[in-house]
Amino acid sequence: MKILVNITLLVLLYVFNGLTTASAQTTPPPFVLKGKVLDKVSGEGVPFASVYLKMGQNGMTTDENGAFTLTVKAFPDTLLVSEVGYEQQKLVIDAKTLPTLTVNLLAVANQLQEVVVMSYRDPGKTLMKMVIAHKKDNDPARLLNFVRNDYMRTELDIENFTTEERRSLLGNIMSVYQKFNADTANTASLPVYFKEEYYKEYHAKANQTDAKYLIAQKNLGLQTDALGAKFDKFNIRPNAYDGVIPILKTSFLGPVSDLGLAFYDYAKPDTLVENGVFTYLLHFSPKHKNENTFEGTLWIESDSYAVKKVEMVTSPTVNLNFIRQLSVKQEFAPIRDSDKGTVWVPVRSRVSLNFENGLGLLGLPGRIDSTGRTVKLMSSSDYSDYKSNVDGIDADNFMGPERTDNTTAYFEDSYRLSALTSRERAIYQTADSLKHNSRFVNTTQFATFLFSGYWDFGNRWRMGPYSSLVSANQTEGVRFRTGLWSMEGVSQKWNFWGYLAYGTRDRRFKEGVGIKYVPDRVNYRKYEISFKNDYDALTDFSDALDNDNVFTLALRKPIPVYQNFLRQVRISHERDLSHDWSSRIFYSYGSITPTFQFSYVPSDDFISPTDPAYALLHTLHNSEAGLTLRYAHNERSVIFNYDKLRIQTRYPIVRLDVSTSVPIYRNTYFDYVKANLSVSQDVPMPLKGSLYYNLSAGKVFGKVPLLLLHIPRGNPYYIADRYAFYGMSPYEFAADRYASLQTRYSLGGLILDRVPLLNKLHLRERLTANLYWGDLTKANTDFNQINAVRTTGRTPYAEAGVGVENIFNFFSIDCIWRLNHLQGADQARITRFGIYTGVKIQF
Repeated sequence: MKILVNITLLVLLYVFNGLTTASAQTTPPPFVLKGKVLDKVSGEGVPFASVYLKMGQNGMTTDENGAFTLTVKAFPDTLLVSEVGYEQQKLVIDAKTLPTLTVNLLAVANQLQEVVVMSYRDPGKTLMKMVIAHKKDNDPARLLNFVRNDYMRTELDIENFTTEERRSLLGNIMSVYQKFNADTANTASLPVYFKEEYYKEYHAKANQTDAKYLIAQKNLGLQTDALGAKFDKFNIRPNAYDGVIPILKTSFLGPVSDLGLAFYDYAKPDTLVENGVFTYLLHFSPKHKNENTFEGTLWIESDSYAVKKVEMVTSPTVNLNFIRQLSVKQEFAPIRDSDKGTVWVPVRSRVSLNFENGLGLLGLPGRIDSTGRTVKLMSSSDYSDYKSNVDGIDADNFMGPERTDNTTAYFEDSYRLSALTSRERAIYQTADSLKHNSRFVNTTQFATFLFSGYWDFGNRWRMGPYSSLVSANQTEGVRFRTGLWSMEGVSQKWNFWGYLAYGTRDRRFKEGVGIKYVPDRVNYRKYEISFKNDYDALTDFSDALDNDNVFTLALRKPIPVYQNFLRQVRISHERDLSHDWSSRIFYSYGSITPTFQFSYVPSDDFISPTDPAYALLHTLHNSEAGLTLRYAHNERSVIFNYDKLRIQTRYPIVRLDVSTSVPIYRNTYFDYVKANLSVSQDVPMPLKGSLYYNLSAGKVFGKVPLLLLHIPRGNPYYIADRYAFYGMSPYEFAADRYASLQTRYSLGGLILDRVPLLNKLHLRERLTANLYWGDLTKANTDFNQINAVRTTGRTPYAEAGVGVENIFNFFSIDCIWRLNHLQGADQARITRFGIYTGVKIQF
């Protein structure tokens, strides 16, 4: 009976609607209205004017001659005609108006200039030209400064998970998840990681300064929470107005770029009218394949030509290893700024990354398996409480008294600027149910161990990394090493660490122990004291390959061994001075014993090798204090094992290192000062790829033996290392005044993407060029005549090479040629040509 009543009501409504429509029409619809919009003064057609029928709710934009064609659905109707720079016209449309209509628009005197740039024959290009011309007014980055709240969510899903796989662990988790998830339509996607974060953010136009402060965060409380730092690199927040958009160490050309007209096709715009406000929908697509471009849609406000919304995805042929597609959705809203007028600012941002599956994970071409398991990473941000052009604030004080240590801050419901969906609520409920499932806990712990390299015992102790458990060198033979760190479950501020190593050839134990104290993670401060009794084999760079690594077993060059055994006590203090500046001071005392031939004397008097005192001067004792000042603008960082690891910045990094001897002990003989200034940067290139450079220069003041001179970093392995000189051996050159330039240009597939068939492998080419010059003063030359010290002289050392990276998505090959300084040295130390490999999962 209820169904019958509903059907009857629907029939009555349909009949009533037909009667009322018929009564409003004096002539049966539809009819075609052809018209032209002209400039009233010049009589020329007005291109790209908006014409819209109010009752019919349909409209369009005029072509390059001002012509349009509309379907009239009912009489009478009202035609709205508008264009920036002209007064709006309203005309009544009835049967007498048909079949043609001419509309004359009167230009507004103070906006005539805006009409001049509208002379393109292609309406899509015409609109984009206007958007580009108004970037300087609409780009939120033009504000002197602003502060806002940012509520961010990050989620990692396994896609295409079928219900037939119930016997697996993931199947059991899926069953638990479906129990809580009210949205049963999305049963093929299983979330395995979820985190909420609430930030206060600051932006200033000066130097495009950005700073963010974490108020609170909330995660699932599972072992997989430790992977959060790994996902930070995927926190992409592109500005729709940016011409070049950096994404995962490569560059994309944005659709609103000044170069966009040369790389994008823009379709004829559609027109929407909402509450009397016109919005243009502009679809864009790449002109060419294999370019780092997007395809999608822009929503553009008609009066200001501001971007209201953008939805875009990377081109299908884009070269992003591991990633099949990246999609971006952003929404903008106007705010009133007292200085700049109305400005459109982002209020919502959604970024989604779909990873490859099957053969695509190895970078091999193949048909996409739409039913196979894939991984999807989603991050979203909602912004609120914009405050612009606030006096007296900067990147260091914008939080004021609210700034506190956030490591234990409680995540409040009020932080959520958008409510959790039923799906997201189910994620938390599922996690609570799985915390006591031993099979799930053990499996996720093992998966985290494989991904991070460390094995965690709850939140109290961490062991690893597994990549350094076994290595080999000519001094120690096979080397075993294991390390242990305390975690936040033991103490939020104190960290105890240590490692133990053993060599099968030298048959001795090596160890390192230390204590770190981090009283403040917001304005980062760290105090550390450590003791080391080991070969100085560990790298100084967090992104370089550790020498204690299994990959070094078979990749060492056939050259003599150059290692130093250190017994050292070191005290250091590191802190953030401001948003951009950080510093580190240290004091160390210890001994250095080389494994190669080395001798020194504590005075200018030469001692013959036959003198009994000669052997006593093989070990060098040194007492030294130093200061490092580091400038890195808008650098992203993460705290891991209580250390602040520097992740990425688009701007140059300037570093000054100054150290001096402190000869307060009887066995420390030398008085010196060392100074080094370096500038390095990863520069996103306009079309594809990135350029890395490191320019440094320095001087050693004082008369010192070889071990205290500047020794450029030679590469003893056939392993790619952008911080070393590939063809140079350790201790091949020495200097007390020097300069060097190291460069690597990763082209990102600029050439190989254009080669048929080969482009399907998504390989990336790169070029390497390195220079080094170093010399010695006469005083240090004479003082070190007892050792074989070599300088470059007037001709800098040079090497160059070509390479291909991300073979199988984790392998690279570089062919490096040493160009000079091939004579006058121990030939066993010279590598004229080498093939250097790298194993690195790099996006």
